[in-house]
Amino acid sequence: MPIRRETGSPERDLDSLDSSLVRALHEDGRASIQDLARTLGVSRDLVSRRLGTLIGRDGLRVVAALDPGFAGLNVLIHAAVAVDGPARPVAAQIANLPDTVFVSLVAGAFPLVFESRHGDLEELHATLDAIRRIDGVRQVRVSTYDALLKEFITAGSVTADSVADVRLDSLDHDLIAILQDDGRASYRTLADAVRLSPSSARARVRRLLDAGVIRIAAIDAGGLSRNRLAVGVGIALRGAADEVREYLVATQAVDLAADAHGAYDVIATIVGTSSANVLAVIERLRSFPQVGSLDTWAHLDIIKEDYTRTLGRIVGV
Repeated sequence: MPIRRETGSPERDLDSLDSSLVRALHEDGRASIQDLARTLGVSRDLVSRRLGTLIGRDGLRVVAALDPGFAGLNVLIHAAVAVDGPARPVAAQIANLPDTVFVSLVAGAFPLVFESRHGDLEELHATLDAIRRIDGVRQVRVSTYDALLKEFITAGSVTADSVADVRLDSLDHDLIAILQDDGRASYRTLADAVRLSPSSARARVRRLLDAGVIRIAAIDAGGLSRNRLAVGVGIALRGAADEVREYLVATQAVDLAADAHGAYDVIATIVGTSSANVLAVIERLRSFPQVGSLDTWAHLDIIKEDYTRTLGRIVGV
């Protein structure tokens, strides 16, 4: 559906276009320039130029990420960290840990949050112990994800059985490794790299995507820009939560939604082009009678966002 053009300055129009382009690439990182132009209702030349600007100037990346379960990562957590003194040095050390996939400096009593993914509870506890030993860490408050309801970088519509049925060979590993660096690499480039025909490379990539083994999507460098705000939400529920879950899954502004236990029952991330966009979603959540309490934290500087490292777990590197 073509986007509605904002009236106002050309800069605002480009900001709106860029935001819509990134959103389209969140949905399908390998969408062609022609398909993107059709979706956004603008010319192919304009899409090509804006994409080049976003990648070159703003550091936008389009990458492949493995399904966490397929990669053997069955324990996923969200944690908030209270610190004594500046939070940035602590965040940098947490970002250096191999099992953390997301680290962000935020506003609030807990000045940084992180997500990590682990093969088992032993790995989780080892990571938490390492974080608690970092100078300045005063408290780590953990919520464990029971189920990912929606996540922009992994495939949420596939079943566990469809992923489990897939068996990868060395050519699949090679293709995934290339796509983890450049999710928009052409089929000719992929074919030449692994010595297949372009049609065979296309068929293999399509199989990986359709089965939910990988998802190819855009990740904003630093996660934030003048036209992209992100706010985390932690919800404590009362009563049945189906309506809240359905709203989070259906709302385009929600990048992440997960059932959890621990500090919160549901955790979500809301993104928008303005504070008014984000606030509208938060206010709608507050209106649900099933929402007992709602905490928010505004992302100020995303230190790490890396969902690509898990290939090594299944190829032994």
